[in-house]
Amino acid sequence: MAKKKLPIGLLNTFSSLLLQIVTIINGFIFPRLILSTFGSETNGLVSSLSQFLNYISLLEGGVNGVIMASLYKPIAKGDNEKLSSIVFTSRRFFRRISYIFIAYAVGLAFIYPALSNSTFDYGFICTLTMILSIKLFSQYCFSLSYQNLLNASKRGYIISFSKILLIVLDIVSIFIITRFCPSIHLVEICSAAIYLIQPIIFNIAVKKFFKLNQKAKPDNQLIKSRWDGLSINIAYFIHSNTDVTLLTIFTNLHTISVYSVYCLVSAGVSKMINAVTGAISPSIGNLYALGDKEELNRKFDLYEYLTFTMCFLLFGVALLLITPFVMIYTSNITDTNYYQPIFGVLIIIAEMIYAIRSPYVNLAYNAGKFKDITKHAYIEAILNIVISIILVQWIGLLGVAIGTVVAITYRTAFQIWYLRDHLINRPLRKFLKRFFAMCLPTAAVIVLLQLVYPITDWTIVNWLIHAVVYTISIGAVVAAVSFAYFRKDINTLKIYLKHRH
Repeated sequence: MAKKKLPIGLLNTFSSLLLQIVTIINGFIFPRLILSTFGSETNGLVSSLSQFLNYISLLEGGVNGVIMASLYKPIAKGDNEKLSSIVFTSRRFFRRISYIFIAYAVGLAFIYPALSNSTFDYGFICTLTMILSIKLFSQYCFSLSYQNLLNASKRGYIISFSKILLIVLDIVSIFIITRFCPSIHLVEICSAAIYLIQPIIFNIAVKKFFKLNQKAKPDNQLIKSRWDGLSINIAYFIHSNTDVTLLTIFTNLHTISVYSVYCLVSAGVSKMINAVTGAISPSIGNLYALGDKEELNRKFDLYEYLTFTMCFLLFGVALLLITPFVMIYTSNITDTNYYQPIFGVLIIIAEMIYAIRSPYVNLAYNAGKFKDITKHAYIEAILNIVISIILVQWIGLLGVAIGTVVAITYRTAFQIWYLRDHLINRPLRKFLKRFFAMCLPTAAVIVLLQLVYPITDWTIVNWLIHAVVYTISIGAVVAAVSFAYFRKDINTLKIYLKHRH
């Protein structure tokens, strides 16, 4: 009897979900150990430096998105020559970026101390900057090209399991160092060394599954197309980095620490959602490349349904739990005020809107429609920057949160409209009916829970009890709506999980 294989769709979803769980755990462990061992200012410094180092992603110029969109068709048609050309062209491009990154990191190490309002000496910040840059350098120089190939070919499980291994090793090293030899520099050196293993794993996997032609001619048109994806790259970059950048300039490292702790929750929820829904995105890209409109619409309905379900359930619970969690998480940390309930609500709303739009944005990316959405990506970026700069000087954290909410809401509305008229002829009323069918009942139960059963005692046990009650209550409403309104999508999900390719 032939041995049954785990359906690849289920394997990718499971591995991605497990990766996000492990990532979230690490995301909570690391800042807590930094806070308790080194204080809020060090935590703020690490968060700020990490964001400034991410500025290097602007040099990518949208190539990553263009590459992903270009890979689907040769993979679907088995065109190995074209596939090899795309992979080696992208690898050469990313390595050039990595060399420029070295110069950028050195420059940042000398300039950053003049930007930040901190008590750390010049040498401390310079050396920490260079250490933090190693992880990003290895990503651009050795990892991204093969990671894109594995993702596009529905082998994301390889990426997920390898990253889980590295994160576990990272967690172990953090515990050992902070316990026996507390040094933020040593913590980051060990972390960077561990992540240098990642490109080795990706290289082995690609050699096993692909027979790439090492002499394939570079696809110069592919790199020229990066300008079509540049605006997308800028918009994502601004979404990810504007807040910390402006807080670094206009406030202090303690405020950045508060921001980063609240973002642990919002980012953690987003990762959980992406773990479940992200496995569908490569299938959407392949269906669009093959021109199977009927199956594309059916699979997109499922993508949208899963996104709605996960967003309203997880972000709904997070709205009620985020501030109490932060207060418990930062207990005994008295060097700054972490009680920011309004900011907590705003950052959750911003991240939820960002997550809700992912099916519409990803389909446009997979279809290679970068040029069509350029204008609106730039408008999103400008709105975020301008509103945040105006408000951050008056209301600090709340200012950058409001700027983010407004900008993301604008772009989300555009992407839904664009999908209707340019990609799969999807009526706007269909989105509105499905969205409000899930939104209104969920919002009602969230308000009711806050009025009837709020958290007043900030202890771990009490928080866990409320978390269970909130999850069950909101989950029951989401489940009821699903069976009443989304039964067709539930049946599609069953088929998808049984599919082997």
